[in-house]
Amino acid sequence: MPRILAVLSLTVLLATTGCSSLRFPGVYRIDIPQGNFVTEEMLGELQPGMSPEQVRYVLGAPTLVDPFTPDQWFYLMTYRPGKGDNVSQQIVLHFENGSYSHHEGEVIEDFRKKTSSQQDRELQRKLDERKQEETSPEPAPATQQPAPDPETLPQEPTDPGQPAA
Repeated sequence: MPRILAVLSLTVLLATTGCSSLRFPGVYRIDIPQGNFVTEEMLGELQPGMSPEQVRYVLGAPTLVDPFTPDQWFYLMTYRPGKGDNVSQQIVLHFENGSYSHHEGEVIEDFRKKTSSQQDRELQRKLDERKQEETSPEPAPATQQPAPDPETLPQEPTDPGQPAA
């Protein structure tokens, strides 16, 4: 009976740890991006008076259009990296009389830095250093001395018993 209880409790423990939010060392977790990421350049292309079709062309389809407030479009984004902190962004577009008027919300500053792991940043730094080394001017080669003329070198005797000339 005690063995059955131990096996049953171990099984329950293993089953619940798979559902937990605990992060075990050595376990790989994938990055999970959800929603639409909007950049500062994309928002810069928006002009008041644009039609909804033009806005959709620039930003893509909104993540959420509330049926009770159709004059507001929501561009939501959540990024859950395998390692690191969650990053989220919320941009709300407002329309008046069927055309774009303004937006609310802030774009994530330096998205790549916030979502890449320490190892990815280190690899990128090494790549940048390598590119910089390749593009930097190479030092001039060291001056080489000309090879001596074989006729001016003293010659060794060919016969060991014969003195050198």
